[in-house]
Amino acid sequence: MKTSRLLLFCFFCLITNFGFADYSVSGRVNLSGQWQPQIFLAAIDKLDDYYNAYPDLIVDAANINPDGTFLLQGSTLPPEKKFYRIYLMKEQNSEFDACLYVGGDDHNFIHVVLDSDTELVIDSDATYNAPFGNYTVEGNYDNEMMRALARLVYPSYYFYQIKFPSELRFSQEKLNRDLISFSDTCSSTMASLAAVINTDMDKYHKSNSAFYSSFANRLGKDLDDNSYREDYDRKLRYYNPDIKAENSWKDPLILLLVGLSLFLIWQNIQLRKKPKENNNEAEIQTDLTEQLTNKEKEILNLITAGKSNKEIASDLFIELSTVKTHINKIYSKLNISQRKEAVKIGKSLSL
Repeated sequence: MKTSRLLLFCFFCLITNFGFADYSVSGRVNLSGQWQPQIFLAAIDKLDDYYNAYPDLIVDAANINPDGTFLLQGSTLPPEKKFYRIYLMKEQNSEFDACLYVGGDDHNFIHVVLDSDTELVIDSDATYNAPFGNYTVEGNYDNEMMRALARLVYPSYYFYQIKFPSELRFSQEKLNRDLISFSDTCSSTMASLAAVINTDMDKYHKSNSAFYSSFANRLGKDLDDNSYREDYDRKLRYYNPDIKAENSWKDPLILLLVGLSLFLIWQNIQLRKKPKENNNEAEIQTDLTEQLTNKEKEILNLITAGKSNKEIASDLFIELSTVKTHINKIYSKLNISQRKEAVKIGKSLSL
């Protein structure tokens, strides 16, 4: 009788876990008084959001027990592999003004790779004060390599402590070389992609264009159906507009979409040939302007003035990654893909 009940209980647990707890992230963090006893899981849908902490990126949250243990689980994650950020917030923060702290006792986040079936165990070293101090990850190879990448990246964020310009330049160049080497030698394509994201493409793309292009081919081979592939191709075309996106012309659906796109382009050209009133152009410009936020208008003005991304970040006292995010949104709203198009529109608009 007892055996039957035990088997029935085990069967119930199996069915329950199969249906309702596809992914699981558990473990322990170091929780002191300055941290809220809650842990957040945020999806990285776009590569430019790798270090952004927007509330609309949060997909799950869980309470942290007094001993630092936690459990995040559910069945809501998509089946494809994606980057996720697990992080804590300080007492004075809310999800709308969450901050990511890098290095030292305040380091409050890690990046992991999850899909709908992943099970991870994260354990922080209790001798450290940081929430994820000297943490370990158990679960799969992708996340073991993500941990190895973190050991390479985060100590290098102490660039601001370097006093001499030449030493700073040498340190930045070394980090970039180390990240490229990591990507080339790591057999986890997801961890390799994370390494590429951490390189300074603004500064080093021109001198390493062959590497970035070859990595696009690797993504096409290993992650053909992953949404990050298209996102990476778009970033690559931003730095080199002459690169054409790879397409599978044998796919009937793609042929249909291409044909439809060509028809819409032709139709648009025919509409533009029709006589227009003198104020039509001004109305179109006004419509475009109204799509942009005040910050996006400000950045578009600086782009029009010939400012680089780093100069814009310096002028507006914001992070370089934030500038890139704004520029991507500007391009999307204006339906353009090149900086020279943004300059042309910027000159024609009265912002």
